[in-house]
Amino acid sequence: MDTGDDVGATHPPETRRHGRKWKVVVQSLEALAALIAVIGGAVWVAHELTQDSPVEKEQKLVEQLRPGQTLDRAIEIMDDKPHYTQRLASGNRIYQYNRKWERIQLLVDPDRISVLAVGIFADRTDFRPAFPLGESKQLTINRTPYSEVWEKPFRVFGYCGAHSGSYFETHSLGQRGVGTAIAVGIHYSSRGDTSMTSPCLGMNKAPDDCVPNDVKDHASGSRPHNNPQCLTSAPAGDFRKSTPIAALVVTKQGSLTEDMFQSPYVVAGGND
Repeated sequence: MDTGDDVGATHPPETRRHGRKWKVVVQSLEALAALIAVIGGAVWVAHELTQDSPVEKEQKLVEQLRPGQTLDRAIEIMDDKPHYTQRLASGNRIYQYNRKWERIQLLVDPDRISVLAVGIFADRTDFRPAFPLGESKQLTINRTPYSEVWEKPFRVFGYCGAHSGSYFETHSLGQRGVGTAIAVGIHYSSRGDTSMTSPCLGMNKAPDDCVPNDVKDHASGSRPHNNPQCLTSAPAGDFRKSTPIAALVVTKQGSLTEDMFQSPYVVAGGND
């Protein structure tokens, strides 16, 4: 009697062959899917490993800034509007960015067209943008010691205050590198993890009146000591060999001016 139950039924050879072929196809597709998943995972891992970290992206961004650019171009590079602005007595204007790792100052002409100087003030020691000083020499913020930028700077000036301080060395690059006139140093205002400890120790060991307080005294050259040689020799100048710079001010003009050394803390109205 036919019950409709095919248990124990014998399938034709052709049907069994189609079944085996389909099983092979399914297994092949499964293997291919697994391989694609493995390759996809490897590509994702490689992408993550080679992708710039946030601080590396910020470094590459800042490395594009140059004096002589238009203000519009600088803002385009920063991909953000300046956070603060201040009109100076000269008519020039400071545009300032307070970023996670650093503060950026753009000194702009009275017509608000051309960037006269760029100031980069690192607040964290893991921020390390690099800038060319010539054909075969470069400066890296938070890595290059003062003495490796130049053995004897043209002038130095700085002060050590209770809540803020600064120290800068100036030099002329001629027509080479990132700009014509350049200053390296540090500006400290209790923001981030930079420290004035080493420069202050050096200035405290230097002869009295060795280091002018600011760029105005630096420009006058009226100090009794042979500035900056009084700071570059031991023991006052020992810090220059091991202390990395934390700030860079650069211009295409022939000299550095007071406008280029506005305190980032003051420009921000103390909003650091």
